[in-house]
Amino acid sequence: MNFYIIPTPIGNLEDLTLRSKNILSSLDFLVVENKNVSIKLLNKHSINIKKILIYNDNSSEKDRKKILSLLKTSIYGGVISDAGTPLISDPGFKLVRYLLENNVNIISLPGANSITTALVGSGLPTNKFQFLGFAPKQKDAIKNLFKKIISFDGTSIFFESPLRVHKTLIILKALDKKLKLEVCLAKELTKINEKFIRGNLSYVVEAIQSDPTLQKGEFVLLISAQNFEDEETEVEELYEKLRKHLSVKDLSLVISTLTGINKNQLYKKFLQLSKKST
Repeated sequence: MNFYIIPTPIGNLEDLTLRSKNILSSLDFLVVENKNVSIKLLNKHSINIKKILIYNDNSSEKDRKKILSLLKTSIYGGVISDAGTPLISDPGFKLVRYLLENNVNIISLPGANSITTALVGSGLPTNKFQFLGFAPKQKDAIKNLFKKIISFDGTSIFFESPLRVHKTLIILKALDKKLKLEVCLAKELTKINEKFIRGNLSYVVEAIQSDPTLQKGEFVLLISAQNFEDEETEVEELYEKLRKHLSVKDLSLVISTLTGINKNQLYKKFLQLSKKST
């Protein structure tokens, strides 16, 4: 029993690989996320599938059992998502795990993927990256996302919707007070209106505020923290450099001026540090 994971184009329908096209043409049945979307791709490449099944977020174990039973009577089956590589932030994971548990041979094909397409075009470091799925909706959750970004020595990648991209960027900008993070907003990849907006968070926010069309479409947001120095580390480094030359009171005033942090808050912190060092 062979079951293929088949990537589909993320925007330009001509990006279907020759191997994927040949495999699709040979399948006994195909599992899709949205039949109307998938039919457009199949028709574009003159591919006729004998049987098409729907599998999405609402699918259950009953649906997985049905697909397994079909595999037992057929030679080839496969799955595609609406766009890109199946299982990347889509519901196919539970299906593939279930099939693996039932001794189905899973064959994963290479192909289109918005994560790597955005990364290699971003200009950000590519040697180390993490994918964080869809950006959260709530402000506190975005703050937690920010912590994950700045604690990772590489490029963080996540998806964002056109309805929330502006709000998310504004919150991240407020958290990145010194604008140390490198950012790339990749819009409508492989489509006619594809665009990469590169810069710090202030630049990217201003760019989409000045051009409302940039708030429409599908987005991949990439952020590199390689040059980011968090506030706590910076304050402690300044303290170590200056503590032998200035009083705690003067230290608090000087470092407050340099960092914008409240001087009373710094004074309390430096008092504690001075006690530890004596």
